[in-house]
Amino acid sequence: MNEATATEASDRTVRVRVWFGRFPIVDYTTHERAAPMQAVGLGRRFSGLRVTIEPDDSGTGIVGAVR
Repeated sequence: MNEATATEASDRTVRVRVWFGRFPIVDYTTHERAAPMQAVGLGRRFSGLRVTIEPDDSGTGIVGAVR
């Protein structure tokens, strides 16, 4: 893997969401590498609810934003 690709991968943002049925009740934007850890933490806090990691399509690239 070249350096440009590694940098681009680490700069990507994703959304970690917690779902109550078909409604997202938590929508958190984070770096791609931190997303699995965030998902585990949210899964513990909201046990029994579905937690997903999705691409950030908002285009803002703001990390740490809770919508």
